[in-house]
Amino acid sequence: MKNTEKESPKNEKIEKKKIKQRERAEKRQHQHMGISLRWFVTVLVIVLCAAIMLVYSVLSSRLYVQRYQEQLEKNVMSQAEYIKNNLMENQMSLKQPENLELRIEGVAMTFYGRVLVVNKDYRVIKDTYGNQENAQIVNPDIIAAMTGERSDCLNKKNGYLEYITAVKDDGAVLGVLVIQASTESLKVIERRVERRNRMSFSLIMVICICAACAIGNASSRGIKRINQQMEIAGDGQLETQIPVRGFKEFKQLTERYNATISKLKVIDSTRQEFVSNVSHELKTPITSMKVLADSLIQNESADLAMYKEFMADIVDEVDRESKIITDLLTLVKMDKKSAAMNIEEVKINDLLEVILKRVTPIAKSRGIQITYESYRDITAWVDEVKLSLALTNIIENAVKYNVDNGWVKVTLNADHRNFYVKVADSGVGIPDDCKEHVFERFYRVDKARSRDTGGTGLGLAITKSVIQMHKGSIKLYSESGEGTTFTIRIPMKLELDAMEEDARKDGGAE
Repeated sequence: MKNTEKESPKNEKIEKKKIKQRERAEKRQHQHMGISLRWFVTVLVIVLCAAIMLVYSVLSSRLYVQRYQEQLEKNVMSQAEYIKNNLMENQMSLKQPENLELRIEGVAMTFYGRVLVVNKDYRVIKDTYGNQENAQIVNPDIIAAMTGERSDCLNKKNGYLEYITAVKDDGAVLGVLVIQASTESLKVIERRVERRNRMSFSLIMVICICAACAIGNASSRGIKRINQQMEIAGDGQLETQIPVRGFKEFKQLTERYNATISKLKVIDSTRQEFVSNVSHELKTPITSMKVLADSLIQNESADLAMYKEFMADIVDEVDRESKIITDLLTLVKMDKKSAAMNIEEVKINDLLEVILKRVTPIAKSRGIQITYESYRDITAWVDEVKLSLALTNIIENAVKYNVDNGWVKVTLNADHRNFYVKVADSGVGIPDDCKEHVFERFYRVDKARSRDTGGTGLGLAITKSVIQMHKGSIKLYSESGEGTTFTIRIPMKLELDAMEEDARKDGGAE
């Protein structure tokens, strides 16, 4: 029974883990099931081209037919004007000129229609069809033209265009001319235009489909290349950079990807170097203690004084190991974004005075003079413990890496938003090639001197982490052999709500 009870929680954990894995796999599958950019761009271009071509075909067909119809109307009116002039000159007689009747027959044939000439008695004196000659005709439009209500009338009826115009002489109406023109040619032209547009549409759509496929491939090629490279990078291979080419957006994306990969390489290299340095720093005291212990074991004639001396050295190495581990734990806590910040109102002047009192005995033992200048009373909202650790590291370094009988000057000042702590010394200084690395973990400008002073190479790294947690900055000014100056800037009041929100988000992400 006990074994079963113990195994059941394990089985539940395994089942929960499997469920989470399946959910992640389903999410990835749904992500891959989405439409690709290449097909989206291809379909979009094809749809746009098809819509544009359809609109163009309809509009061009209508405009072409409309222009032809307008031209037909102009031709009908032009021929009507010629016949009217002849009829007016001959007082509605068709005998002069001799070819007038032939001209009227020709106009009717040209327009595949009919021509009527009606005198003022409403009698048809000419009908190209011949079935209404000498007959009287009653038509509202003819009556309107004959009575002078309107001089001409253009009607569009099924299958033909009818133009009615009055023949006048000095304002007196002599008769009416009627020309009917067939509009079947418009339908023929419309069908011809539609057939031509269909052929053009088919040809252009083939070209558009090919162009759309090419555009789709070109638009997704850069992303596909980056995606493939990201899969390679996900396997831990960070050496390859993607060539910067293609569209402007792809170039920018590629440059950012390459920059990110470069940063990851630096982080990976830093991590490996950090692990190597930690291993080395932790191994060195252990090696020293082993050598001392082995020496005591192998030396059978060792007396009490030698034992005390060797044990004192072993204790020193243990203290050194303990200090390294303590600094490492402190640095790990600082690296956590969700590290707790105990923000409270602190008098910075009093804090610096306490730190200087602790450091003064070390400075006096080497004849180093410490001076402190405060330009005003400053109260700020900070984490007193962490800030005290950072300032202590800076001031202790100014003493430890100083020359005998040198000096250290600490200055405190502020503006309306920030307070500034400046620590200057007359020490050995920092070479130009080392300035960029002094805040790195385990970095030492002079390794032999650092070990003599008991340094772990983590002090400035911890200091920088603390200052960054306070949203501040630290700057270094130094010349080799001429001393060093550190300037620290920290806001006097942190945005507590923003910090709590960041901590909450980080906690939720974990």
